[in-house]
Amino acid sequence: MGLHLTPAVIKIDTQKLQEAKNRLLESRYISEVATTSQYELFRLRCEGGTIVAYTSGKIVASGQTCEALLQSMIRELDFGESEHDFIIGSDEAGKGEWLGPLVVAAVGLTPKQSADLRAVGVMDSKGLSADRIASLSAEIEGNCQGLYSVIVPPQTFNKRLEEFHQEGKNLNDLLAWAHAKAVSEVHKQLNPSRESRVRVVVDEFSRLKTQQRFRRAIDLDTVELIQKPRAEDVVSVGAASIVARNARDAWIGSASDRLGVDLSRLSSEDAQKRDDLSFFAKTSYLKKRL
Repeated sequence: MGLHLTPAVIKIDTQKLQEAKNRLLESRYISEVATTSQYELFRLRCEGGTIVAYTSGKIVASGQTCEALLQSMIRELDFGESEHDFIIGSDEAGKGEWLGPLVVAAVGLTPKQSADLRAVGVMDSKGLSADRIASLSAEIEGNCQGLYSVIVPPQTFNKRLEEFHQEGKNLNDLLAWAHAKAVSEVHKQLNPSRESRVRVVVDEFSRLKTQQRFRRAIDLDTVELIQKPRAEDVVSVGAASIVARNARDAWIGSASDRLGVDLSRLSSEDAQKRDDLSFFAKTSYLKKRL
């Protein structure tokens, strides 16, 4: 599958915005114009469109020429991925929602694949439309070295969480297990040599529990494990968030068809009146709403 998506929005580290601007202005097709709001860092004009960078790190391009120039520039920027042969990122969806499964996905990328996916707009799934998530998920699947999703349906989630609570554990233990499982499966798919430089990036939620679980699944002497807040800024983690969100949406859609009701429109109050509640809902979350 080739990369072909039009980048409505690209997200980069805010510290890279000035370098991005300088690179873009090297093109004879681009000129700088005045910004129109306090949230814009710079605004550029090119043939038939504009490129606008915001202080948040988002860059929006309109017009085919502008989009092509922006994509080309993004692929040339150094985001540190070239220091590694593979970057595996993992992220979850459904952790805090009562509806649907918990999904943890991991995606393994080469530096080139990271650059390509960043250029078509892969970022944290939060704020992306369902259609955009679906199309980007397909793009990721066709342009990665490894991909694996752990789907924990509500019934299993409810059972496992209760078991963990009885053992004096909590949701972070379940998350640590799922992240370690997803990442270890992608690591197997990559089958790196001892000389390969492999970085694993996970959003930080419980440093010690995560490290303990990962140590059971992977030889941590052969990889660099990074736990950091807002890890979705790393393309492989952003890709994992999109894959996880898409898998959760697909599960909810399939369950809705099976039950003959649009679960995404079901209120928590109406959900609790249904006999099949445990099939589609994390019941422990709903109990807190009573």
